[in-house]
Amino acid sequence: MLTLAILAVTLTSGTACSPLSVSQPVGNYITPGVLGDLPYHDGLTLDAYAPEGEPRPSAVIIHGSYGDKRTHLTQLFEPLRRAGFAWFSVDYRNREDVETAIQFIRCPGRFNISSAMFLIGEDTGGEIALELAAAGGFQGVATFGVKLSEQFATGILANKDQTRRVLPAVPVHMFHGTNDDESPSVRAQAICKEMSSCVFHAVAGGTHQFENWHPDEWAWKEDLTAWLRGGRRGLWKDIVYARPAGRDLLMDGYIPEGNGPFPAAIIVHGGGWEAGDKVTYVSPIFEPLARSRIAWFSMDYRLTPYVHVPDQLEDVRSAIRFVRQHAERFHIDPKRVALIGESASGHLVAQVVSEPCPDCEAQAVVSFYGVYDLTNWSHGEEWQRQTLERILGDVPAETAARYSPIEHVAISLPPMLLIQGTEDELYKGTLEYAARLKKTGAHFELLLLEGAPHGMENWEGHPEWAFYKQRLVQWLWSIFERR
Repeated sequence: MLTLAILAVTLTSGTACSPLSVSQPVGNYITPGVLGDLPYHDGLTLDAYAPEGEPRPSAVIIHGSYGDKRTHLTQLFEPLRRAGFAWFSVDYRNREDVETAIQFIRCPGRFNISSAMFLIGEDTGGEIALELAAAGGFQGVATFGVKLSEQFATGILANKDQTRRVLPAVPVHMFHGTNDDESPSVRAQAICKEMSSCVFHAVAGGTHQFENWHPDEWAWKEDLTAWLRGGRRGLWKDIVYARPAGRDLLMDGYIPEGNGPFPAAIIVHGGGWEAGDKVTYVSPIFEPLARSRIAWFSMDYRLTPYVHVPDQLEDVRSAIRFVRQHAERFHIDPKRVALIGESASGHLVAQVVSEPCPDCEAQAVVSFYGVYDLTNWSHGEEWQRQTLERILGDVPAETAARYSPIEHVAISLPPMLLIQGTEDELYKGTLEYAARLKKTGAHFELLLLEGAPHGMENWEGHPEWAFYKQRLVQWLWSIFERR
């Protein structure tokens, strides 16, 4: 039998690929764009996700002793898509069938894939993935709850030659639940230690089948996606940075080309604490930050009335911690992190840096037309009273003061840049906050846009206000270069 490495060479020598036959044109009813039930050998089929565009690296998914190509591993499909991968999920009877499926996938021109291929196996499929990778021709392996045979675990492969076990020389990531009583992790950990490049991810509380892992055990998705992306730069979409009460909170990120480490900006959208998302309101600053080689992360957070301001502040803190904890992954300098907010989120970022924040400190703050004083809203206009109740709930005077940045000004605040249009109803509040910062001796600058209304989106198309973008990046670099 040909090894996969030899097969790969053979297939590039001009062998014609048989035409594709799609038994299920609508796909797998899980991921749009999937070609379903492609016959590849002796009545066996695979599902294929290989969209048009630039050829993608690929992953072959090998299910375990339960289910088939569409069960027990469906949670892999979305992380692979986010990583920019094509993927193929295979039905099979034995290892030889999987080899035949890989030969079918690699036939030149059949699928829109690059030469880079990874193997992902769960349960007994993990052992098959490790054996195949040991033969060469792959760039990496991931296993989930790998169930190893006695022969493999003790060092002898179960074949007629009784060949000594050979382990992959490529990077391997093993994800294994600590509460796996069907395939205890000790055996997998021992194998991982024997390999030249293996990372063992102990999933606290996880059971055997990873589809049963709870949301607070899903960090594996971000770990897998980041590993598969490797050193690629550019736009990262839908990074999960926290899961409060099991809900995914997402951010988009942009990593500049080059070695880094880059300074980073965490962008928090506005929307009156109740509207918007990571691409709403704040999109005009994405390009100038990227062009100036500042990595940026634009985040979602929970909105009112479903939560109140304290929860939103905690989401901002979680985002800072996540970016800093994964500084190596994102090629950023954790000691050069800025917060950028606008309108309601100008309030949030100013408040976050006004309070002790272990492991979530920021070195600079930019607030566009923020809200800094809530103390007068309890006896202000009707909309102010209603807003205060919505964002804080029960609002005694001390609560409004507690969450008013103007009440917490100190010389120890990180440097601040306040950007404000003069035809904005929040103009007066910004001037009052600036005056308090000046009186306290805090480090800040105030940039006024004469005649500009509320909202940077409304400044687009007005060249007389566009200078704020250059000033923004100049100011950030002036702070970062001091550190």
